[in-house]
Amino acid sequence: MESVRAFFALEISDDMRRRIADLGKEVAKSGADVKVVEAENLHVTMKFLGEVPVSKVEEISGAIQGMRIRRFELEARGAGAFPDRRMIRVVWVGIGRGSVEVTEVARKLDDALGRFGFPKEKRFVPHITVGRVRSQRNREALQNLLDTHSQTVFGTTLVDRLVLKKSTLTGSGPVYTDLKVFPFE
Repeated sequence: MESVRAFFALEISDDMRRRIADLGKEVAKSGADVKVVEAENLHVTMKFLGEVPVSKVEEISGAIQGMRIRRFELEARGAGAFPDRRMIRVVWVGIGRGSVEVTEVARKLDDALGRFGFPKEKRFVPHITVGRVRSQRNREALQNLLDTHSQTVFGTTLVDRLVLKKSTLTGSGPVYTDLKVFPFE
């Protein structure tokens, strides 16, 4: 049975992508061992589905189609790390204004996808992934960079749609393709 590796995302503006990509360049120059996300791949991940049978994509889309969501402004603000700054695995930019709306979209997604057997998120934290840490080399330089950008505003964007994306893993990194777009009101 054919399947696709899929996830739901909120898109961000090109200007916001550029500013966050600049942070990614700083992370790369810090000497920390981080695989930085390519600018065109920056987004807010709402729910990772994993491998989904192609036959289920339409069914899932039908369940999402009925969600009523109003468009909203999203502010990207502050750099941070998961799970925490002592043992950094993921470098991210947080969501300031709009975080309540993003969390509400995540809750609605969880509710709509529950009947398809997708587990609910334990603790959804709205963010944009900047990079994934491969080792703790030069961790202190990375921590200092996070401190420097803890309150930096990376811009605002109008969020007016939810996108179901296909992720194709390649040797040079993932390639994302839009499968379905769900416009907001």
